[in-house]
Amino acid sequence: MIIQNKVATSDRPHAMGVVELDCKRGSPTERGNQRSKQLAACGLWFAAFTVLLSVHHSVNAQASFPPVSINLNYPQYQRLRLDGGYQYVDDVGMRGVILYRLDETTYIAYERLCSFEDDAIVSVDDSGLFMKGCQSTYDFSDGSPTGGPARNRLLKYRTSLEGNKLLITDEVVF
Repeated sequence: MIIQNKVATSDRPHAMGVVELDCKRGSPTERGNQRSKQLAACGLWFAAFTVLLSVHHSVNAQASFPPVSINLNYPQYQRLRLDGGYQYVDDVGMRGVILYRLDETTYIAYERLCSFEDDAIVSVDDSGLFMKGCQSTYDFSDGSPTGGPARNRLLKYRTSLEGNKLLITDEVVF
């Protein structure tokens, strides 16, 4: 393919801004605004590709599991009786979940699979104030990254409370 850029000369004043593409396979001559449209289309494709790459992990990282019911009166869930309490539950999600009690009626179930590295596990920091994993830290309030290379939130599964029974489903909530 040979591409030539021809500039209008004084003997063709009406052709200012014309760009000709001569290819051995006979592509058509294109005018300036057509080229601009092509460049804009290429830019849109590039932007769409970039967006798809950035959300790749969050789209693929979701587990399917039957609803899990937890009796909050059981001794192993004692930490969930106080606001800010947390508990690991291994039989839920892809790598287990971190159950977090925001307040008396609100419990959050975060997937322990890191949102940056597919094989890294998230755990609660020893201080109990944030979650950490894959060189990143995450906020308990919404699972968003607060430091490190992660850009996406942790997956959050739907929870519902009926009396002392907490139900966790595989429905992802945002």
